[in-house]
Amino acid sequence: MARVTVDIQTDSDFRSTEIVADLRNVAEILFFPMRCVGFWDSPTGGHICPELQRREQCPHRGGSPEEELARYQATVNRQLRGALEVAFPHADVYIYLG
Repeated sequence: MARVTVDIQTDSDFRSTEIVADLRNVAEILFFPMRCVGFWDSPTGGHICPELQRREQCPHRGGSPEEELARYQATVNRQLRGALEVAFPHADVYIYLG
């Protein structure tokens, strides 16, 4: 899967958004016509989980944050057909497009 980092830095009192929906919109606008197939919100642990949608146990939880993210990236590759990871390090959020 290809990876892009969008690093937003400011020298003022203003902060850029950390809301997943806003970041998803940014990623989709930057890489149109690709659409969001998944996301990983590190601070809250939020993500689109195909296993939970099938009422199975989530395999992405447990272990270090790096291990959890790696397991989710594998799921995005295999099950959600993600082609591009857009990382927003200021928010610790990853948007996956396909």
